[in-house]
Amino acid sequence: MSRPLPPETIHYLTQLEQTILHAASTGSSESSRRLDVERLNSRDGLGGACLELLRRRGWGIAAGGVSNGNVNVNVNVNISSNISSNGNVSRQDAVTFYALTTLQRSPMLACLPPPASEADGDEKLLGLQNYEQFASMRSQLQHLLLSTISHAPSLLSMPSFVATKVGVLLALLVREEYPTRWPSPWQDTWLSLRCQTVSKESLLTDNTSQREAMASLDMCLRFLDGISDEIVYPAASPDRGDHEAGHDDAASASAALSSAHRSAAHSQYLSLRREQVKDALRGFPLGSTGSGAVVTPCIPLEHTDAARIVGWLLDAITKVTSAAAESNATIRNNHGHENDGILEIAVRAAATLKRYLAWVDLRLATHPDLVNCLLNGLGGADAATVTYNSANSNDDDDDVLGDATALDDATPGTLLAVECASCLREIVTRGMEEHKKVALLLELNVFGTLCKLSGLGADGNVNGNSHRPGKLDLIKVDGTQIDAVIAAAELVNTAGLELIPGWELQCQTSATSSSSPMVQPVNLLMNQCLELSLSCLAYDDIDVSGAVIDLVSRILVSLEKKESYWNDCINTTNPNGRTLCNSLLFRILSVLHLRMKYPTDFQFDYEDEDDAEEEIYRTHLRKLYQRIVRFRPQLVLQFIGSCLTSLSQPLSATSSTEIEVALRLVFHFGEGRRPAPGAKTALRDGPFREIVIALHQSDIASHSHREVLLLYYDLAVRYSLLLKDMPELLSSLLGALTGNRGLQHPHPRVRSRCCYFLLRLVKSVGGKAMRPYVEVVVEGIQRLLFAPASSSCDTSTREVFPIPPNDALYLFETTGIMLGTTGLDVELQQRCATAVLTPHIRSIENILASPDLRNDVEHYGEQLSMSVSAIAQLSKGWQNHPPSEVQAVLAAAVNVCRNVLVALPSSPLVRNRTAVLLQRMMICLGEAILQTMPDFLTALLSHSTTEDDVLDTSQLILQLCIKFKDNAVPAIDVAILPFLQKVLAIQVAETVVAPGGKDVSNLNLHKGSTSTLPPHLMTQQLSIRKHAFACLQHIVAHNATAALLSERNVDSIPDILKLMFDGAITAPDPVMKKTCTSFFSLLIQQWGGSNMSTTQVVNAFFDFVHNVFVPGMLDCVLSNSFNVKDALHSRVLAEFGNALWFLKQSSYGNNFNSRVVDAVILGRSNGFDAIGFRNASCGKDMESSLKALKEKKKKK
Repeated sequence: MSRPLPPETIHYLTQLEQTILHAASTGSSESSRRLDVERLNSRDGLGGACLELLRRRGWGIAAGGVSNGNVNVNVNVNISSNISSNGNVSRQDAVTFYALTTLQRSPMLACLPPPASEADGDEKLLGLQNYEQFASMRSQLQHLLLSTISHAPSLLSMPSFVATKVGVLLALLVREEYPTRWPSPWQDTWLSLRCQTVSKESLLTDNTSQREAMASLDMCLRFLDGISDEIVYPAASPDRGDHEAGHDDAASASAALSSAHRSAAHSQYLSLRREQVKDALRGFPLGSTGSGAVVTPCIPLEHTDAARIVGWLLDAITKVTSAAAESNATIRNNHGHENDGILEIAVRAAATLKRYLAWVDLRLATHPDLVNCLLNGLGGADAATVTYNSANSNDDDDDVLGDATALDDATPGTLLAVECASCLREIVTRGMEEHKKVALLLELNVFGTLCKLSGLGADGNVNGNSHRPGKLDLIKVDGTQIDAVIAAAELVNTAGLELIPGWELQCQTSATSSSSPMVQPVNLLMNQCLELSLSCLAYDDIDVSGAVIDLVSRILVSLEKKESYWNDCINTTNPNGRTLCNSLLFRILSVLHLRMKYPTDFQFDYEDEDDAEEEIYRTHLRKLYQRIVRFRPQLVLQFIGSCLTSLSQPLSATSSTEIEVALRLVFHFGEGRRPAPGAKTALRDGPFREIVIALHQSDIASHSHREVLLLYYDLAVRYSLLLKDMPELLSSLLGALTGNRGLQHPHPRVRSRCCYFLLRLVKSVGGKAMRPYVEVVVEGIQRLLFAPASSSCDTSTREVFPIPPNDALYLFETTGIMLGTTGLDVELQQRCATAVLTPHIRSIENILASPDLRNDVEHYGEQLSMSVSAIAQLSKGWQNHPPSEVQAVLAAAVNVCRNVLVALPSSPLVRNRTAVLLQRMMICLGEAILQTMPDFLTALLSHSTTEDDVLDTSQLILQLCIKFKDNAVPAIDVAILPFLQKVLAIQVAETVVAPGGKDVSNLNLHKGSTSTLPPHLMTQQLSIRKHAFACLQHIVAHNATAALLSERNVDSIPDILKLMFDGAITAPDPVMKKTCTSFFSLLIQQWGGSNMSTTQVVNAFFDFVHNVFVPGMLDCVLSNSFNVKDALHSRVLAEFGNALWFLKQSSYGNNFNSRVVDAVILGRSNGFDAIGFRNASCGKDMESSLKALKEKKKKK
């Protein structure tokens, strides 16, 4: 009987309840905010109030009712009756859940460290008071929780979300109190839950006793899960309690710093407590964590709390599974399933056990009783179809199940097998030395058990009588529910990967020493692992088969590197006379051949999720195949030959799955051959060459399945080298590719891919081999590209399937290559090029004449851009200067493209494709393109609005400078200022930070302005500016500097200098710094030794160099952020050294010592010996002097 509460406390609690209920029922954010403020302002985080709220609801009372503060509380409140019919949380549960959650977040469970001994008197006293108060509250909470769960009606009526909170709170109490203030939390909890009374018999009774037993087990599992979540595997270390966070805004800087220290101390103490709890669970003394010394447990292993927990979980699984097994026959005779509710407890217990097995003592994890329980659980999975005996049923009873029922969802028995497999994986992956891992696997006998359950013998023989429903069937699909088979495959994969290194070590040891007694058992283990892995790999489910791909890959690595071990240590009996290695590889190839086949209903739709997963799986299988090819190419050739021989004839009528996988073996053979290129190496093998030739000579191109057809074409292109010397095969292939089995196939995917394959084929075989087919192929392509509209009355003309515009570009490039590389005479080249381009240009002119051209920019822009791209693709056939006659044809096409750009410059596609065309024409037309470039550049810049436009124009200017040097000046003269202005305009539009205006100086980012930019905007700005830097540097580097001195540009030189100087000293990217510094270095070299007519400009430039550039660069080099040991920064320093050397050597160098050395260098470093700068004889000397100056300043 507790003391009555004061009236004001009762009133406060009532108001708190009302606020909670209002927030829960209405979702009011205002009520939630008020609750948060109240919690943050409370010293105990409302912990005391929440304890009282729980007591008002009968928590903490073992039986009967009590009068607490004049409020009658009935302990036997049936919480489940308070759940509304629509499933919403009841009013009682809302308050209970809030109280438990708030207690979880309260400072008393925040794992706060004890008061520091160095704290001052008042602070230490307050800390001690809080510490003692919180300890008292935790004691009350512990009593309240244990008393409540000891009351069976309360436990039975407790909702699951409330029960989970109870488990978490008990775990947090363990974190706070164990082992000093609460030495036996597990025994106390199990005693309160009466776990010792739970027996197999109580679980078998279908009454209240069974429900109470299951509720007790359920609560105990929630408690152990909470221990794992809060102590062993915390999701994240929480920050300091948020009851402190509400006061941060008003805190001073010193208070904030103090809070940070407290937070760090809290995190450190929290980690310490978790380690202390884990150590105490395992029997280690407190304080042993982090000592550095080897510490042994202070109590026997069987008496540790970890042993008690593992033992309880094992006992729970055993009791539940035994009870379920006894009740199973009776339930199924009544036409039902297993006692699912009971087994679900075992599934949860196994899942909880898995979380402990990774860190408890290995002797506990490998206890024989535990291992036997887990191994037995592996065989408890149900079959995918369950058969029931309906002999005694009434024929008129429609409710009786038929002979067999498919089980789509995993049953509890299957889920238990999955969890048992996961537990065994946790044990197997424990860290230890390799020979100990082998001993562990021998002790666990995982492979032997799986072989027994699956009916596989150690020699690989399958006992068909062992495949019964309920066993782990790795042979028959749907023999066992797939979840259990996947888990078994994952277990095989994990255990096998752990076994192989130890087995290899054991083989090596036995080869160099006397025979070890472990050799035969380990070899048997390896043999079992091998049989299981191949069985899983062959299983007809990608999740099962895919689970062991890593293991099979590791086996192949071992076979390749340790072949002698396999031949000597594994049974070598082989009916075919092969070595074990070759026999094993042949078996793996057979499995890969089987599993690489696509399902009959596979649609080859890689955007579909299921089809994409199938394709990813087969990609992994092909990697295994390629590894075998690298290891044993001749063996693989034999296998390919046997596969192709087994195919029915003719190949055009063979099943698509069979012929597709056979072609795959041939296609990917070249990927595995070494040395690279694999396809060329593969064709040196006579048998393989004969296989490819035989495929070309067959009627495979007439196969009805489109994917078979495409795979054959892909294969033909990959191994096209043999076609150079076999024109009859090339002719046949070209006929198929360009006919109704290729470019005119009814399916659009085939037409699309064949355009690409034809281009690759023409490139691969070369012009000499293609010469006899040029006229025919070009004419055929032309008919496809410009097919006349067929009349509906003309039934004699076969329908021409359209070629998509993007794929038609491949055909234009193919045409160009055949015209330009096959050795045609000039007249024929000109005639064919004209024939191809004439209808194309007419089409462009018709579009340009459309009255709606500018009204639908997107539609017409797409059409015209494709036309421009087609001309560019056609020109790729002439990599060097084409004949003048062909140049005339291309020049006429360029003029048409200029009309396109002038007519529709607002289309981004037209601008981009025109820029690509111009780059191609610089190669084809040479200097003849220069006279048209100003018009193109003007039109391109007039509508440049994006960074992509800037990039396109920048690349054109750069290529003009690189290719034509000073001859490019007239072409780029008109573009320099508009280009720089566009850079400014786009930079302003994308960053919204630079001032408006059109003069180039606005490009300059003033020092310090970038610091106000968000990182992503700063990145955008620098990305745009680098195009301006690169453009100006290339103009100077390739002797096109005269463009800067033209009438259009000379007045902007000061602004250009400011732009480049700003880049040299403020750009964060060293590459940009080097570009801008190189600009000045080159200009100094060019203008410093010539008699220029623009002397005033040159004088102003050198004044800028002396007064601005050199001082600014020197400050940049001497700054702490400039690291001369960095490779990129050292390049900047080298460029600056060259600039100083050129300046000294220039016609303005007579005052170098006074204006540079004395005024600038010595002015920034008193006492520095500048003799290195005065006596420098090259740029390298200047660089060395700069490094010496930097080093002296660093020492200071």
